[in-house]
Amino acid sequence: MRAAFDELAGKIDTVYLVGGFGGCRFVRQKIEEGIAQHRGILYDNIVCPQHSDLAVVSGAVMWRKDPNIIQSLVADATYGIGIVTFFNPSIHDEHYKFINEEGVQCCGNVFNIFVLKGELIRQNEVYQTTLVVDSQSYTQAHIPIYCTLDDGVQYVRDKEGKPTVHEIGKLVLDLPNPENIPRNERKYDIFMDFSGTEIQARVQYSITGEEVKTVCDFLSNQD
Repeated sequence: MRAAFDELAGKIDTVYLVGGFGGCRFVRQKIEEGIAQHRGILYDNIVCPQHSDLAVVSGAVMWRKDPNIIQSLVADATYGIGIVTFFNPSIHDEHYKFINEEGVQCCGNVFNIFVLKGELIRQNEVYQTTLVVDSQSYTQAHIPIYCTLDDGVQYVRDKEGKPTVHEIGKLVLDLPNPENIPRNERKYDIFMDFSGTEIQARVQYSITGEEVKTVCDFLSNQD
């Protein structure tokens, strides 16, 4: 709690205690002490619902009955995907540069960010990015979804190959190519919605508008 308070840029107006330990006097006392240590003064504007153990469940039920009850959310982390893009020497590190099958300089392991930590997410707000199939022979794409609490992350792996972000799921996309369209024309648009209790995604070819199968796989074991 003290670490969380130290990260706050603005002042604390109100603290709500909900959940199973919300009504615990010991927890309340320690939180009061933590806030006092952070601000240097005693702070007692702490609200605890009468049935704190049911507050979270009640909120979830209320949201399910009427999603519009929540107007906006704040991202608890930075979310994005790992992509391959054209290499730009003024932006990218030489370590991640490689030559693709067409002889073009590319940069791999780039962290393409959808939502930044602390960013306000409004209801039904959709984030979009456009990608190209990595290889002409590919008819399916597996795109990991990552998150991180750190600021300024540019690559999903460091120079030693270790992950710099946490994989929370995966987009599995069917990308058929019966007409053998060239790779650089096989663009597809990814639309991500973070405003609900689950991450929603859909994908469609930008040249035809045809929507393709999209699976948000959050069940597989992740490292």
